[in-house]
Amino acid sequence: MQCAGCCKMKGLSVASILLVACVLAMVPRVSNGQQGCSLLEVDSLNVRTCITGEGDTTLILAAGAGQTSATWSSLIPLLSPSFRIMTFDRAGFGGSEPGPTPRSPTRIAQELRRTLDVLQLESPFVLVGHSMGGVHMLHFAEQFPEDVQAVVLLDTPPPGFEEKRRTLLSLEEREARNRLLENGLTRLPEAVSLERQGALPATEWQFSDFDRDIPVFVMVADSQNFGPHGSQEQHRELWLTESKHWMSISDRGHFEVAQGSGHMVHHDRPDQVVELMLEASLGSAAIR
Repeated sequence: MQCAGCCKMKGLSVASILLVACVLAMVPRVSNGQQGCSLLEVDSLNVRTCITGEGDTTLILAAGAGQTSATWSSLIPLLSPSFRIMTFDRAGFGGSEPGPTPRSPTRIAQELRRTLDVLQLESPFVLVGHSMGGVHMLHFAEQFPEDVQAVVLLDTPPPGFEEKRRTLLSLEEREARNRLLENGLTRLPEAVSLERQGALPATEWQFSDFDRDIPVFVMVADSQNFGPHGSQEQHRELWLTESKHWMSISDRGHFEVAQGSGHMVHHDRPDQVVELMLEASLGSAAIR
């Protein structure tokens, strides 16, 4: 199943449920065949980074929950003729050593900034985040707006979705979903569990200081598998509607649907994703 849809359990937040579901989701994984990869010492920790491609614009690609930089491997050959591309494994994932806690989106964004400093990459950057990686990139843009040309969100979870989803489920369905997710929590890898805990505070989903002049490009999938509970059609409709929230943080927004795509839009619709990144590299967007 895909990781977009979950309901809220007692004692768990939006972020925690999404992280559980994403890690347990049966999504395709690709081998890490990227070029130009190395271990980089950042704050006395080894961080795995990869730099490849040509072009004047640098893309920073951030993987979603439970994913490593390998998730981008099939997309990189399509991007490298037009962009310089930097991918990385977050602390505790792939080839990177575990980092200090809490593993919050705010901290992850700060660690990425220091990694880019060590790499001496020139800004501004086009930040691209899939799923929870989009939340990490929004925090980067909010803290370091002078380094950001645009933000691209690929099926990033909208705040409050889990609460609203509960209204689509019967009491029996909510209870069954709770049991499913509670069982999943016990199987989480440590790195994912730490990120789940770090994303619990509601403030990690708020962007009141976001520079409204930074363009935000939002791509939303319309064919995710939301699991066995509730109507797929209703959940997908709710996901599309709530995802428009991300347009509200910028005065320069662009919203589009990846038709026929599951949650892994960069795997299902690479052509559309590449086109969106090219548009973002122009540094402008208009709400539509």
